[in-house]
Amino acid sequence: MSHLKLLIISLLFLISTSSARDFGDDSSCDSSEEHGGHGGGHGGRPRPPPQPTPRPDDAHRPRCAQGWFTSYRPQGIWCLRIGIGKLDYNQAAAQCATYGGVLSGIQNDWERWLISNEANRQTLAYNIQYSGVWLGAQRNQGSNTFSWTDGHTTGVQGMAFGPGQPDNKNRDNRGPQNCLQLIALTPGYFNNPGDWATYQSGQIDDYWCDQVEDPAQRMYACGKLGPRE
Repeated sequence: MSHLKLLIISLLFLISTSSARDFGDDSSCDSSEEHGGHGGGHGGRPRPPPQPTPRPDDAHRPRCAQGWFTSYRPQGIWCLRIGIGKLDYNQAAAQCATYGGVLSGIQNDWERWLISNEANRQTLAYNIQYSGVWLGAQRNQGSNTFSWTDGHTTGVQGMAFGPGQPDNKNRDNRGPQNCLQLIALTPGYFNNPGDWATYQSGQIDDYWCDQVEDPAQRMYACGKLGPRE
C-alpha cells in the first residue's frame, strides 16, 4: 500500500510542476509585449519596437497586391513598400511614383515596426547593420513640428522621435532639416554601436532633404491606397 501512495504522490508532483512551467512560458510572452514601447531602456540595448498583434478576421479582408504590405488603418487600407537605394528625398519620392505611390507617413507603432523590420531584413542581406528610411513628411513652416504629406496618414502616433529630436541642426550652413527619416537598427548594430546608439530601431530623426550620407545606407517607404472593403 505504501508503494501505491508513493506512486500517486510522485504523479501529482509531476503534474503540478508541468502546469507551473506552462504558465511561466505564457506569462513571459505577455511580459515581452507589455515592455515594448517608446522609451529607451536603462543601460544595455534599447527595447525593440512593439510587434504586431494580428486581428482574427484579417485573413478574410482585402489585401494589397504582391510586393506591398497591407496596413488596416481606421481610415482605410494602406499599402506599404520599402525600397533600397542611395536616393535623396526628392529622388525617393520620384521612385515611389514609379510604383504608383508616394512617400508614406506612419500611422501607428505597428507600421513603425513593419518599416524598421523590413529595412533591416533588406540591409542584412548586404551585411549592413543600419539605415535611414525616407518618410513622407515635411517641416511646418516656422516651427519645429512636422506634417505627413501622403494625404492619408493622420495623427502623430507614428511620429516617434529619437532622443533630442527634432533638433533642426544647421551644420555647415546646410539650412533647416525639413525632412524625416526612420532609423532602422539591427540587433547586431549594438554589438559595435556608433552615433545612433541612443536610438531604438524605428525612431525618427529630422534630416536635410538633399543629403544621403547619414546613415549612408538609404531606404524609402512608399505608400498608396489599398483595395476598398
